[in-house]
Amino acid sequence: MADKGYEAFGITGRVALVSGGNRNIGRATVLTLARAGAVPLILYRDDDAAARKVCAEVEKAGVRSGMFKADLADTRSLAPLVKKIEKEVGGIDILVNNAAIRPNTKISAITEEEWDRVFSTNLKAPFFLSQAVLPGMVRRRWGRIVNIGGTDAYWGKIRRAHGVSAKLGLVGLSRAMAAEVGRFGVTVNVVVPGTIDTQRPHPEWYPELQSGYAERLQRIPMARLGKPQEVANACLFLASELATYITAQELFASGGAVPLVRQTLDEYSAEEF
Repeated sequence: MADKGYEAFGITGRVALVSGGNRNIGRATVLTLARAGAVPLILYRDDDAAARKVCAEVEKAGVRSGMFKADLADTRSLAPLVKKIEKEVGGIDILVNNAAIRPNTKISAITEEEWDRVFSTNLKAPFFLSQAVLPGMVRRRWGRIVNIGGTDAYWGKIRRAHGVSAKLGLVGLSRAMAAEVGRFGVTVNVVVPGTIDTQRPHPEWYPELQSGYAERLQRIPMARLGKPQEVANACLFLASELATYITAQELFASGGAVPLVRQTLDEYSAEEF
């Protein structure tokens, strides 16, 4: 049952699979879909305790949930995993491809192994998960795939050649899939978070943490970091009945930081505006 005020999203009873659903944006998305009445399933690689905690939060609200552990870099395991989920829970109506890794490695130091792991997790896994859930969506003539991109894919970023390449590839993949399955009532879109205030499992990959994202804030017209909930809200919209005619699009949840607005903020107060 959807929470009061969430009924309009029209996804009560819809099964939703969220990769990386045990922390940060993924966790917020799981809880938000649950409020809208969906049945959110957590797909995660590690931290069983965090996954159990999110499941408990969902079920405490009276909504069914579930957790499934997998290494997304092992893409051959994903189709059998989806079959298992569909057998145990039901057809997957909503897929949120959120999980990603972002090693901080300069171009000269990126190994083929690291490149392949980033691409397997950030691009191949979203494709093969989508490939596995799409037949059911097409049969039911209803489905939502929401891929999580990133603003760095448009601007570029030092020490992230593999991550940036994979995330921009995700945009192309989303457009191609949207073109192929749109006639069957299935939409494919990208939510593009900006700089979000999250707990980083590998803080060493994010040297900007040490400065409190000072340089990043200069690019953000809203002059603050985003919250996981604000990205989750965008995911909910695109997964809902309110977005039935929206596909092959990129929705920026970035505080106004977009490729065509590389803004450096002037220092003036609201009174001076």
